Amino acid sequence: MSASGITVSVRLGARLGPGHRAVRLAAGATVAELLATLAPDLGLDARQLDGIAVAIAGEVVGHGHGLADGEAVVLVLPVAGG
Repeated sequence: MSASGITVSVRLGARLGPGHRAVRLAAGATVAELLATLAPDLGLDARQLDGIAVAIAGEVVGHGHGLADGEAVVLVLPVAGG
């Protein structure tokens, strides 16, 4: 990809929908921008993804984390229960 953008691979949590998505973003994009881009495709408002955890290379990262071209991102929904 050119210096003007990146592509990340996103694995969705089971309740978000099936499978994986390849998402193109502007260079320097953050996790928050990724979630805002994905939300409409998932039929959600971006605010509905505020509580979602995001992991990259097995580490949970914050929504301000900058993304790199080719990164694999996993969306992890919070689990409720008792």
